[in-house]
Amino acid sequence: MMRKLQTTRSIKLLAALIAASGAVAAVAQAEPGTLSQLKPVGGGTGGGMVEVSPTAHDVVGPDTFNIEGTANVHGLSPDTGYRFLRWFDFNPDGVCTGTTPRPLPGNPTLTTSDGGAGALHFELSLGAPFVDGVSFDTVWRVVDLAGNTVLQGDCFTVTVK
Repeated sequence: MMRKLQTTRSIKLLAALIAASGAVAAVAQAEPGTLSQLKPVGGGTGGGMVEVSPTAHDVVGPDTFNIEGTANVHGLSPDTGYRFLRWFDFNPDGVCTGTTPRPLPGNPTLTTSDGGAGALHFELSLGAPFVDGVSFDTVWRVVDLAGNTVLQGDCFTVTVK
């Protein structure tokens, strides 16, 4: 009888722990404006994502906007070079109308694997006009080395903290 009671308690405790871990996992999501899903453009294939994490560390100096990010792609042409570009729009209305592409520092090339996948880590330190309180819209694009857009993210609004 005692063994059956202990087994029942153990099962109930295990069930409660599993339920609690599920609740924590459901809450652990990226902060809005930090994750952009990349989708194929013009009937292409592939996909990916860009995830950015603003930091409180002023790398370049006071009032700089510093982020670390990771970009990954899959389903693209194998053994091919790609670059990540972003467009900024300082009218933060959720509609990206920026016209000037900005490469990542050093304009790095991501070369995909034999399977058409790859990943890139980057750090950005931006000064004015990217100071505390400023909001802007941004969109990420993956372009081939000829400059053709192959993947594009959704437009999202970022507020510098």
